Amino acid sequence: MKIDELNIISFGKFKDKKITLSNGLNIIYGENETGKTTIHKFIEGMFFGFFKPYSKRKIYTDDYEKFFPWKYNKYCGVLKFEYKGELYRIERNFVKGFDDVKIYDDKTGEDVTNLFEYDPVLRLHCPNSRLLGFNSIVYNNTVSIKQLGSKTDDGLSKEVKDSLINIGGSLDEDISVKNAVEKLNKEMDFIGTASQRKSSPYGKTVEELNALLNERKEAVKYIKQIEEEKNCLNKMKQEMMKLEKYRKTLKKQLEAIERKEIKGKYEEAIKLSDEIENFKREIEDLKDCENLNLIDYTQLITLKKEKDGIEKNINDCNDEIKKIDKSIKNVFESMKKLEKFTNIDNDEFDDIVEGYKMLYNVKDKLEEIDREINEINRDDEKDNENMGDLVNDVYTYEEIEDKRNAILYKTEYTNTMFLKTRLDEKSKELKKKNLLIIVLWFLMAGSVFLGFKNNLFFIVAVSFLVFNIYIIRLKSEIKNYIQKLNEQIKDSEDREEERNQQLKSLDKDMEEILNKYNCSNKIELKKLLNMNYEKSIKYKNIDESFENLNVEKNNLIEEIEKLKEKLSKYLFLLEGVVDFTLEDVNKLQKEYFEYIRLKNMKDKLLEEKNYLDDKLNSFNSKIDQISKEIEEIFARNSLSNVEEFEQGLKGKEKYETLKSNLENKELLLNNILGSRNLEYLKSKTLEVNDCFNDDFNVLEKEKLASELGKTEENINDMRYNIARVEERVENLVLNFRPLVEIEEDIDIVGKKKDEYEKRLESLKMARDTIEGISKNIQRDFAPVLNRQVSEIIKNITDGRYSEAKIDENLNISIVEPDTNTIVDIDKLSGGTIDQLYFAIRFGIANLVIEEGIPLILDDCFVQYDIKRLENILKFLENESKNRQIIMFTCHTRESELISKHNAKFNYIKL
Repeated sequence: MKIDELNIISFGKFKDKKITLSNGLNIIYGENETGKTTIHKFIEGMFFGFFKPYSKRKIYTDDYEKFFPWKYNKYCGVLKFEYKGELYRIERNFVKGFDDVKIYDDKTGEDVTNLFEYDPVLRLHCPNSRLLGFNSIVYNNTVSIKQLGSKTDDGLSKEVKDSLINIGGSLDEDISVKNAVEKLNKEMDFIGTASQRKSSPYGKTVEELNALLNERKEAVKYIKQIEEEKNCLNKMKQEMMKLEKYRKTLKKQLEAIERKEIKGKYEEAIKLSDEIENFKREIEDLKDCENLNLIDYTQLITLKKEKDGIEKNINDCNDEIKKIDKSIKNVFESMKKLEKFTNIDNDEFDDIVEGYKMLYNVKDKLEEIDREINEINRDDEKDNENMGDLVNDVYTYEEIEDKRNAILYKTEYTNTMFLKTRLDEKSKELKKKNLLIIVLWFLMAGSVFLGFKNNLFFIVAVSFLVFNIYIIRLKSEIKNYIQKLNEQIKDSEDREEERNQQLKSLDKDMEEILNKYNCSNKIELKKLLNMNYEKSIKYKNIDESFENLNVEKNNLIEEIEKLKEKLSKYLFLLEGVVDFTLEDVNKLQKEYFEYIRLKNMKDKLLEEKNYLDDKLNSFNSKIDQISKEIEEIFARNSLSNVEEFEQGLKGKEKYETLKSNLENKELLLNNILGSRNLEYLKSKTLEVNDCFNDDFNVLEKEKLASELGKTEENINDMRYNIARVEERVENLVLNFRPLVEIEEDIDIVGKKKDEYEKRLESLKMARDTIEGISKNIQRDFAPVLNRQVSEIIKNITDGRYSEAKIDENLNISIVEPDTNTIVDIDKLSGGTIDQLYFAIRFGIANLVIEEGIPLILDDCFVQYDIKRLENILKFLENESKNRQIIMFTCHTRESELISKHNAKFNYIKL
């Protein structure tokens, strides 16, 4: 098989990218991030798509999103390849929801997609099914080797065993151990276990059988219970017949006695009729009290009590208001004496008190300063006036001298000279630029003239023009710089002139100080200061104290005037007292506090009075409402006062008693008469007078009636119990199916359960047999695989290692040639480990994959040193004679080493 062309329409970072591959060795070079892995994944995606294998539903791998085009909506490509002399073309659309695969005969253009296996999970045809014969797991662990991916995945071991069975000598090449075991497991999972009562057929069958057995047990229990209930029912029916016979005997005896009772009933009926007439007359007299309402009376009493309570509250409120009015009057009288504080708030009063206290303290301090001034003796002030100023003048002289020195050393001469030098340089540079501009104009004019003969000179003229414009721009910048330099030089000269004037002024001030004390220089002035220092200091201190006291006095007088002005509008508070004391101020504070207390009391009393007024209004409103309700109650009951209501209710009580007695008497009369009347009883009385027995025993009749009543009750109870038993029997019958039906169902479900158990046993036996075969594959094919891997390792390690051992999990150990011991590869270097895992991949590929499938390598030799790389490249060069090899690399050393051996290869640079 040979891949001819990759047409990447839109995949990852590529769009409309075509790559042509040749037979043998192909090296695709590109730096990092140029898309080598993207092309590698494109080849995989074209054959297998980006789906998780063995999944029960369509699941995309992470590579689908990873290689989705960055800037385009399309996600598709074309791959052309040769297989057994035929040319094929795979077209695949990767977009989720629109994914599609088409396979064409590239010679004829015929669509041959239907010749390839259809995957019902992916709902796509699979190119790998017929061409490669393996899935993406085997592909990625054998012929496709990625960067740092030489080691095989854990799942490859089982896949390799599967492939080895497919190519085994005695087995059919279409048999797949993995598919067979998975199918058996799937069938066993479908049948399930006894514990899976809701999710598997076997579990449901076991559950159904258990339910039927329980149902049969319950049915037997119900049948036994029904038999017991029927026995009880027969006994109850026999007892019922005895009771009914006894009831007939009692009724005959009572009928004989009742015929003798008619006379007594007639006399009693006459008596009851007379009493009923008397009750009717009394009831008629009390008819007016019938409609009186007891609820209205109860409400009336409640309202009257509530009204009395509210009236008491009103009286209490009025008394309280009188007390408050008296208190308010007293407060107003007290506040009138302090009305001078009416328009002054707390903050303002605090400012006033603080101002008075401050004024008092300032006046006191002013008196103290006046006393100090009077104590100072200034008799010798005039004679020593000059000596008092000597110290100050010496200090002044030194300050002027220091200032003069500072100005003297701060000269602008150096800066001026620097600026003049720069001005001279820039002026010369400006002259050069002017000369260069003239020359360029001449050259440009000459080029234009020559351009009429040769057009190339026009281009030269344009160059001169551009350069001339640049020089003119530089000339303008230089002129501006020269102008700034002139301005800076002028400013510097002006500052130097100002400095000289300051020096002259300072020299004049110093000379005046020397002349004042008849000194010619500073040294003589210092000697004079030392001779008269103590005396000068004394007079100076006296002078300073006197001046300071006068300044402080003036400040205090000014502060007093400000305070007086501030407090002028509040003099009325001290009632005209000018020379006030602190006691006067404290007294003023106490009066203000008393005013505030009275004001607060007044506000509180007024608030309390308003509250009582509102409360009083509420009480009066409620009294009016209650009075209205009382009048309505009297109107409803046609009464005028409570006493009438009480008498009427007593009459109503008597009325209701009479009415109740009347009803009782009428009820008794009706009970005696029944459906008959007095005339009937009268006629019957006349009929039975002849046979009437005065020795009639009433107690005997009552005993018989009582006995009859009990018998009736027993009969009713017995009927009720019989009905209940019959109902229970009917309900018990409804609680279960016929036992025959249940037995039939148990037989059917039991056979179904036996079938599932036999099926599970058969499936388990088949699975164990196949897995046993799978476990023996390593033993059967290990020599072949070990021999091939050992030969490859010998070639790529340059004979260093020549024997390898591979276990059933495809883990490699190596025979150390020096000690002839088996060494785990984890103890070897990273480069050697990569070589060993490359060897096992190659050996497995030769065993389980059809010969001639292309080998794809993606930067998998990065850990190899030059020697190892050279060995592996020799091996690949030799292998490329038998199959196509596609090598991706970010280094140039692979192509350089192969070129060194003059080997042929197709070099593609991304």
